[in-house]
Amino acid sequence: MELKKLGLRVLVAIFGAPLIIFLVLKGGLPFAILVLVINLVSQHEFFRLTESKGMQPLKSVGMLGGFAITISFYYYGLQMLWVLTLSTFYCILLIELFRNKGSATLNIAATAWGLFYPPVFFGFMILLRELPLELNMDYQLGGRWILLMLITIWICDTAAYFVGKAVGKHKLYSRISPHKTVEGAIAGVLFSFITAYIFHLSYIKSLTLFQCMVIALIVAVMSQLGDLVESVFKRDAGVKDSSSLLPGHGGMLDRFDAPLFVAPLVYFYLKFIVFV
Repeated sequence: MELKKLGLRVLVAIFGAPLIIFLVLKGGLPFAILVLVINLVSQHEFFRLTESKGMQPLKSVGMLGGFAITISFYYYGLQMLWVLTLSTFYCILLIELFRNKGSATLNIAATAWGLFYPPVFFGFMILLRELPLELNMDYQLGGRWILLMLITIWICDTAAYFVGKAVGKHKLYSRISPHKTVEGAIAGVLFSFITAYIFHLSYIKSLTLFQCMVIALIVAVMSQLGDLVESVFKRDAGVKDSSSLLPGHGGMLDRFDAPLFVAPLVYFYLKFIVFV
């Protein structure tokens, strides 16, 4: 990473991280709105990637559906998910019947995936934040679980990058992401465990050490997988970043591709295994 880009990245983090942490700890509607904004920008970036491949997604329909789905996670949990998803999908099919822009098959596929991929995956961040209410536990625990997840993701990503750059010799998946290395991935796993251990000692008393380690493992594996999946989309579209919205970071999808994949599994782990 060039020095200038690294400086921009740090500057954005200095201003952005405190706001995110504040909203995570605040919870409620303010946090849901944060997730909504992240989702809508991510949807827009994803649709732009598909347009670069010649597809013509129904962006306004997909983003309107994404808006409704994300908000429904806050007010109704999973109860309205399939109703809203299927309703929007039927609208997509109906509109495409009377549309004559490019390939209908590709347009429908791009819109449907853009409707499902960011909104549903991001929605689990809201569910995770609100989970203590469902479990009749201290509401602030949800904020702590989210911070454990996000900070472990950021540490994993940082460790993987710098260790990979310093000593990485074996490519992890050169076809998709030529700069990622096995050594960097291993460092990401190790630092995830260290971060979760520190959190358990100082901040997370609602979970055992073993449970924190399981979350660290979920983060270490799924965050790097999420990064690779987004790299597939970007490489296919022939771009380096999903957008230039965040200086030094790329786009919203570039910055939040890992929580997309991590949040659902952490939610399911806590709800159905830890607090069953």
